[in-house]
Amino acid sequence: MLSVSRRLRGSVLLALAAVAFASAAAVAPVIVPGGASGSPASASLSPVSHLATPALLAAGSVFLVAGAAAVVDADLSARAALLAPALGAIGALALGTGIGTDVGAPLAAFAAPEMLAALGSGLPAVVAAGALGGGAIAPVVRAATTEDTVVLLVGAAALLAAVASGSEVPLALASGGVAGAVAVGSLWLLDPATWRP
Repeated sequence: MLSVSRRLRGSVLLALAAVAFASAAAVAPVIVPGGASGSPASASLSPVSHLATPALLAAGSVFLVAGAAAVVDADLSARAALLAPALGAIGALALGTGIGTDVGAPLAAFAAPEMLAALGSGLPAVVAAGALGGGAIAPVVRAATTEDTVVLLVGAAALLAAVASGSEVPLALASGGVAGAVAVGSLWLLDPATWRP
């Protein structure tokens, strides 16, 4: 009976992840091709997009990894939890290319070097840093509870990298971190067998 209950909770977590990713796609800042100046620029659909997007991506990536493990009734290892920060950062960069509005947009972005440069230095990079930092809380917590020193060091390095790359917009980094911490805290309540020591 416990496994059925855990699978049901995993389905709820996957649904929360889907809602978070869909919401992030709706508000994510994107790089648009240059107009008269010829250089690409960042465009935001909302004035708070650089705060909301990292939070949604961080929480969504944590819920996705935890939910997938719960649905298959598997123990989430600390090493598998390392997928959370990677998914958040990759999601931020994919959304920055405009994949939320046009599926073929990343191909156009990766074909133009100036678009890649704008993607790596504009608002999508800041969002990726916030999502990376927030998602890195999951493997750090999981490594601390399972005493996996290697993952603890890798997770800490990801947190430091996020802080270093997101220092120009600390509020985006803070929003991703808070969302990641809230997501992990909710997992302590929803899946205590996996997340509590």
